Amino acid sequence: MRRNHLSRGTDGDLSDVWARSGTVGVLSHRGYLLVAAGRLFTVSPADVPPGGTQIYLGIDPEGRDYIGIDLDDEGRTAVDQRLARDRDRDAEDFLDSPSGIHVTEPTWLGLRQIATELNDVDAGLACALVAVGNWHRTHTHSPRNGSPTEVVNGGWVRRDPGTGSEHFPRTDPAVIMAVVHTSPDGTERILLGNNAQWPEGRYSLLAGFVEPGETLEAAVIREVWEEAGVLCESPAYMGSQPWPFPSSLMLGFTAEATSLDLRPDGAELFAARWFTRQELLAEIEAGSVAVPGEVSIAGQILSSWLTAGS
Repeated sequence: MRRNHLSRGTDGDLSDVWARSGTVGVLSHRGYLLVAAGRLFTVSPADVPPGGTQIYLGIDPEGRDYIGIDLDDEGRTAVDQRLARDRDRDAEDFLDSPSGIHVTEPTWLGLRQIATELNDVDAGLACALVAVGNWHRTHTHSPRNGSPTEVVNGGWVRRDPGTGSEHFPRTDPAVIMAVVHTSPDGTERILLGNNAQWPEGRYSLLAGFVEPGETLEAAVIREVWEEAGVLCESPAYMGSQPWPFPSSLMLGFTAEATSLDLRPDGAELFAARWFTRQELLAEIEAGSVAVPGEVSIAGQILSSWLTAGS
């Protein structure tokens, strides 16, 4: 999927994009996406619902342009009413119909529910639409003078019509790290934490936002020390994942702990534990520990560490 910024236009009017052959729209509302038959549900130019903000999302490998429509509440109501009329007209046996992302009838589902089941094109469309749509909903006025802003550049910029100042979607960098301690006998243990807002038994990798003027590597070392009281070294980059809840870029690292000492801060981190691979797998199987799934980079990094020892 190419974002194709040269085709976004210079203002908020996407009429020329809608006029291109094959252009389709995908719909979101407050972080939910309309899906059917295992894909994002698409609308033609003739069926574009009213309300909301239109965002040019790019062009797929077949040359099809996509426009995301982040609906306001009135637009969502209009779509739901139209879908209800279609269901009444074309009723199907719901007892035999698929569920989840594979539903036959268009259904609203959260991005967290469907991210791992979408193909690469749809996953990219969904993440961009949810992230930029949230930014539009929460940044309707200029931070300089409080004036209402207008949507320009294909939905990727908001401009103060009075001063001409332009405002762009923000992405907040956050580091997330697999902190591993290796004993003299070669036994590896990974550090996992229980966030103060999570239920007991839910553990994940430590993470935190990068501060202004800070390198990513320095953020890894600082966050691990602040949250868990663990000194670590040799941060190594692993990969990244956009995390549109609402606007983060998660940057994955590994790091080496210098000791097994722990001092959870009690504020962000309620508890912290060291696990060998065998201990963690046993507790997951017993149900005493829950870890993130592979929809998140935390789950992907953790899964990679667990399988590295097999």
